[in-house]
Amino acid sequence: MFDDISPSNSGRASGFGESFKILFRWKHSVYRLLWEPFLIYVISYISLSLLYDYVLSANARVDFEAIAAYCSKYTSSLPIVLLLGFFTSTSMQRWFSVFNTMPGTAKVIAIFVLALKENAADGAQMIQQYSRWVLLSWTFTFRLICQPLKKLYPDLQSLQNAGLLLEHERLHLEQVQSKHSSESDHYLSLAVLDWNLAMLKRCNRQGLFTIPADCNRQVDALMAFKKSCCNTLKFSSKNIPVALIQVVTITVYSIGVASLMARQLADKNPATSFITGYFPMLNTFQYFLYLSWLRFGAMASNPFGEDDDDIDITKLLQSHIEDAQRLQALYVAGPADELVTTSIETPSKKWPRNLCVYTDEGAEQVDGADDDGIGLTEV
Repeated sequence: MFDDISPSNSGRASGFGESFKILFRWKHSVYRLLWEPFLIYVISYISLSLLYDYVLSANARVDFEAIAAYCSKYTSSLPIVLLLGFFTSTSMQRWFSVFNTMPGTAKVIAIFVLALKENAADGAQMIQQYSRWVLLSWTFTFRLICQPLKKLYPDLQSLQNAGLLLEHERLHLEQVQSKHSSESDHYLSLAVLDWNLAMLKRCNRQGLFTIPADCNRQVDALMAFKKSCCNTLKFSSKNIPVALIQVVTITVYSIGVASLMARQLADKNPATSFITGYFPMLNTFQYFLYLSWLRFGAMASNPFGEDDDDIDITKLLQSHIEDAQRLQALYVAGPADELVTTSIETPSKKWPRNLCVYTDEGAEQVDGADDDGIGLTEV
C-alpha cells in the first residue's frame, strides 16, 4: 500500500528541479492509469482531422463545421469543474473516514497478554486462542467489503486450511450461516466476538487476571474493537450513490466525445491549424485533467478494491498475524525479558545529548559528537 512512497522518492521542493522528478515516475502514476483512454482520444482526434481535410466534400465540410460549432457550445455549457470537484472531494473525505475507522488488533491482544497472570494454567493456549479469534473476527469483517480477501478465503473451509479456524469452530459457524443466509459474515464476526467474551468470563471466574479490574478493561477494549469493525462496515455499505458516479462518468465522457468535434475548427489560422489538428497536446490537456479527476474519485469510492493504490487488506492481515505472534511471545520469558533485565542490572552512566546543529541544508554534526551524531554526557 505504501510501496515507493517516501521523502526520497517524492521529490524535494527546496532543490532546483527536484520537484520535477516525481513527474517522471511510472509506478502509481497518473500516466499508468490514463494512457489507454488518452491514446484513444488522440487517435480519434487525428482521425477526425484527416476525415475533414482529405475525405469530406465541400458540402460535407459545411455540415461538419455546423456539428463542430454545436459541440463547442455544448462543452462550454456544462458545469463540469463544479461537478468533478464535488465528486472528488466527497470520495476523498469518505476514503479518509474509512481509513481512520479501520479496526486494529494489536491493542486488544496486548491488553489481554499483559493482564493475564504469568503462571496461569493454560495461559499460553488461552492467549493463542484469544488472538486467533480476534484475527478471525477481523477477517470476517473485511471479507464483506474487500473482494481480494473474499477471493483468498471464499468459505469457512479455506479459513480452516489457513489455520485461522478449527474444525469444531467451523461446524459451529456453519450453523450460524444456516440461520443467517444474508450478510452471514457479519453474524460470523459477532459470533467469534462472543467467543472472546466467553474467554474473558472464564478467566475472570478462575481469577487468572492480575487484578479483578482487568476484566472490565478487556471488555472495553473488545467492545471498542467491535465498534471499529461495525463502523468500517457502515462506511463501506453506505457507499457513494451509484447515480452520482453514473452522472459524473456520463458527463466526463460526453465532454470528451463532444470536444473531439469542438476543437477541430477552433483555429482558423493556416500557420497553426495543422499543429492543432494533428498534434492536439494542448487541446487534450483539459480532457486529461477531467478524466484524472474522475479516476481518482472512482478509486477513492472503493478503497478495498484491486487497483494498485487501493488498501492492501491481504498484506494488512499478514501484518496483524505477525503482530499477534510477536505479542504472544511476550507472555513467556524470552529475549525481550532478558534484555530488559540486563539493561536494569547494568544501567548506563551516560545520557545521550544532541550535538547536531540544524541549518538550511539539514542537520550537521559538530565537534564532540560520536560517529553516529550523538554525544554522551555523564548523569
